[in-house]
Amino acid sequence: MAMQSRLDLKKGLFAPLALLLALVVILASCGGGAPAAPADAPAEEAAEAPAEDAPAAEEAPAEEAPAEEAAEGEKVLIIAVDGDIDTFDPCCTVGSKPTQTVLQNTFDQLTQYAIVERTLPDGTPYLTVDTDDIVGMMAEEWSMDEDGLVTFNLREGLTWHNGEPVTAQSVVDGYNRIFEVGGNASFLLTMGGVNDASYFAVVDDLTLTMAPDVPNNLVNMNNVMHNTSILAPGNIAEYATDSDPFATEYFRENLAVGNGPFLLEEYVPGDRIVLRANEDYYAGPPALDRVIMKIVPDAQQRVLLLQSGEVDMILIPPVQELDRLQEDANINVISVPSTQNRMLMMNVEMEPFNNQQVRHAIAHAVPYDLLIEQVWFGRAQPLQSPIANGTPTSDFSFWDYDYDLERAAELLAEAGYPDGEGLPPITLSIRIGTQEDERAAIIIQDSLSQIGMDVTIEPVAFAAFNERVQRKEMPFWIDEWISWVNDPFYHLSWLYRSDSPSGYTRYNNPEVDELIATYTLWNGDAAEREEASRRIQELVVEDLPVIYLAAPNFNMATRSNVSGYVYYNDELTRFYPMDKSEGAASR
Repeated sequence: MAMQSRLDLKKGLFAPLALLLALVVILASCGGGAPAAPADAPAEEAAEAPAEDAPAAEEAPAEEAPAEEAAEGEKVLIIAVDGDIDTFDPCCTVGSKPTQTVLQNTFDQLTQYAIVERTLPDGTPYLTVDTDDIVGMMAEEWSMDEDGLVTFNLREGLTWHNGEPVTAQSVVDGYNRIFEVGGNASFLLTMGGVNDASYFAVVDDLTLTMAPDVPNNLVNMNNVMHNTSILAPGNIAEYATDSDPFATEYFRENLAVGNGPFLLEEYVPGDRIVLRANEDYYAGPPALDRVIMKIVPDAQQRVLLLQSGEVDMILIPPVQELDRLQEDANINVISVPSTQNRMLMMNVEMEPFNNQQVRHAIAHAVPYDLLIEQVWFGRAQPLQSPIANGTPTSDFSFWDYDYDLERAAELLAEAGYPDGEGLPPITLSIRIGTQEDERAAIIIQDSLSQIGMDVTIEPVAFAAFNERVQRKEMPFWIDEWISWVNDPFYHLSWLYRSDSPSGYTRYNNPEVDELIATYTLWNGDAAEREEASRRIQELVVEDLPVIYLAAPNFNMATRSNVSGYVYYNDELTRFYPMDKSEGAASR
C-alpha cells in the first residue's frame, strides 16, 4: 500500500527527473558525439569532411536563408525527431531511427513490401505494408524457384545520384562489401542462409542471382531492409585507403552516394538533417521538394512545435498528450498496436546482474499494470515473453514474475543482499527524448527502493547512449526492440543468440543457440519448429537477461494537411508517398 500511495503522487514523483533531464538536454546540445557533416550525395559536389572541432556545416553564411524557409512554390515537410545520427554506413546502424530514416529515403533496395490499406481497431483506415507480398524496387522483377534460387532482374537505366550506372556486377560488389565489413547487414543475410558474397552471381548486366543454403523466404524479407543498401563502387573507391579498402571510416561519418528518391542536402549535427528530392528518380520525382528533420530531444517541445504549426510531423509524441492532440482538428494522430518490446535490460556479466536471483527479484518488483496505466496511459499491451502477442508462437505461460514486493525482497536476500546490503551502486540509464522511458524509470526506481535497492537514474544523450549500448558497456537500462520480420526465430536470433551483434546483455545459453541454429531455416514439421520456439521462450524467461515492461503502440502525429503516410513494419517513415497541401501548414 505504501508504494501505491507514493506512486499516485505523480507530479512530485516525476518532477525531480524532469528538471535533471532539462539540464542534460541543454548540455547535450552543446556537445559533439554525432558524425561530422557528410558529403552531399553527388560525388562531384561532395565537400571534404570538416575538422571535428569546427564542422563546416555549422558555419553557413549569415545571408543564407534558414533551412526551414521554403522557396516560393516549394513543398517542404518539417519533422521533429528525437535523436541524431549514429553512423551513415547502411551496414552498421542500429539504434538511431533518424539515421535509419535517412538511409531508407536515400537508398533503394532490390525489393520492398507492397503498400495496402488496413483498418485500426477503432475503425480508422490507414496505409501499411503487406509483409507477405514482396515486390520489385531496384529489381523490376524477382522470382524464387523450387530450389530456393532467387533471381533479380534490374530496371534499365538505374543510376546512383552521381550518375554511376547500377549493374548486376555493381550490386554483387555491394554485397561483397557487406560481408567484408560485417555488422548487421551480413548478420541479416547469414540468418537466411546466405553466408558470403559467393552466394551471389552475375548472369548478365541486368540480372543476378542469390542462392541460399536452403529454400526459405526469410532471406527475402531480410533483404528488403535499409541495412542491405548497396554503395556505388566508384564512391567506395574514391575514399578507400590501403588500410581501409571499403572506406568504412569515411562512410561512418559521411553519407555515401545513394540511389533513392531523396538526396542529403545538409546535416548540422545536433540541429537538423535536410533531404532534397531526386528529380531523376526512376518512378518520378517525389511530391515533396525537401524534408527537414529537426533534432528536438525534448518530447514536450516536439508537441508544442506541432501544435503551433512550426513542424508538420513529430515522432515519438508523449503518450499522455495523444488524447488532447486527437481533439485538435488541425492534427492527425495514428496509434497502431505493435509487437515492440519495451524492456528493462541487464548486462548479465556485470554485478549484481550476473546473479540470476537478483534479476528475478527485480522482475517481481516491477509494477507492470501501473506502468501501462501511468506511463503508456492504456496505449500498450502486456508483454510476458520474448515473443510479443501478434508474432507466431508467442507464449506467456512461462512468466512467473507477478508484482510482489515481499517475494522480491526474499529473492534479493537469497542472492546475498538482504535489504540491499552489499549491493554495488546501481545506475539505470535512459535515452533522452522518450518521455515514457523517463516516467517508467522513476516508477521502477521508487519500487526497487522498497526492497532496498537504491537506484540512480542516468539520462544519456541519444548518440552517447547508443554508442555505449552497442559497445555492450551499459549495465542496466531501458530500451526498445521491434523485429522487422514477424517471425519468432528472426526475433530470437537478434536478441538471444550469443553471437548476435545486438546481444547487448551478453546473454549466452548454449541450448538457446543450438535451437536457433537448428530451427531458423527449418523446412521440416512446422509443429516441431513451433515447439522449439516455445522452449526458447521458457529458457529465456527463466534466465531473464531482460524484463519485459510492455508492448507499446506505435504513435505519431502530423498536421492535417499532410497525407500519404504509410506505417511500415520497421516504423521508419518513407517520404516518397507523402504529400503536403495548403492549409494548417507549418510556418
